[in-house]
Amino acid sequence: MRIYTRGFLVLSLALGLAACGGGAQAPTPSIGATEATAPASIGAILDSAPEVSGGREVFQKMPIRPAAGAPALLMNFVSDGPAQGGVPCIDCVNGASTGDNIGLTGPSSYVLSGDYWQYSISFTDLSYKGKCKLSWAIEGGKKTIDSFSASFALTSAGGFVLYAINRPRPKYTGAATVTGKYACGKNSASTSAPLYFQ
Repeated sequence: MRIYTRGFLVLSLALGLAACGGGAQAPTPSIGATEATAPASIGAILDSAPEVSGGREVFQKMPIRPAAGAPALLMNFVSDGPAQGGVPCIDCVNGASTGDNIGLTGPSSYVLSGDYWQYSISFTDLSYKGKCKLSWAIEGGKKTIDSFSASFALTSAGGFVLYAINRPRPKYTGAATVTGKYACGKNSASTSAPLYFQ
């Protein structure tokens, strides 16, 4: 009988604590986010990231005919690697069988001391034309290490966008996460990737 009583008391205590919690539920993490790198303020950090110049945008037109109900935009990826000129580029891969190819800086999420780094975002534009803001936030735990953004206008739809910005290395050592976001009209999405600063 004691086992039943203890079980009943534990169950009653658990239900009582849940009731005291006001029924609040933990927020659902976004795609690409992890518990250690997705503080509640990441959206605010991305939305307030200062605009910088010097980015490079490329657009690849494709024969896209969106199905009814398809979203206007779809996130492809966020990437990073050593900063260099000439990339990103489209139709620049020697020996590729079609012109539907891209060139990026070598993907390396281990950021070397003293190096400039290139951060890229890519998304597919099914039907959107208008202004876009791209933003990046680099965080180490709950500390914001760097944030930056760029704005531009999409004048045609039906293809993919690739945008890259070169940044100096912040004064930080250790594990981090880069999150990239597009906000085009009412459409937005973000994704994250791990980094490690030497």
